[in-house]
Amino acid sequence: MEHYRQKDTSNVKKLPVSQTIRIQETFLNHCRREKIDVIIQLFDQSIVEGLIVGFDQESIVVASRGTQQLIYKTSVVCIKPFEELHLIFNENWRASKTGITYPRVTTHASGRQH
Repeated sequence: MEHYRQKDTSNVKKLPVSQTIRIQETFLNHCRREKIDVIIQLFDQSIVEGLIVGFDQESIVVASRGTQQLIYKTSVVCIKPFEELHLIFNENWRASKTGITYPRVTTHASGRQH
């Protein structure tokens, strides 16, 4: 039986947490600031609909049906805003600002790319 060796991660540069959650932070902050209603789907398949009023690294506070709920990010599967977001990582927004569009790569049933 072959033994597996653990990877040596002693020389791997670790990014600060602040750099690894920027997309999430930008997304949540935009929804909060612009007061965009969101649907939050949780792991147990329940849904919370409302406004994001605050968040930190571990949780999101949502105003929903006249009350506020604290939701742990570890229980969130998906956050769907009711409006299209024009953030820096949005291709349509980027193309309108730069005039550059990127070709889409599609794969057909035969496995060839076009």
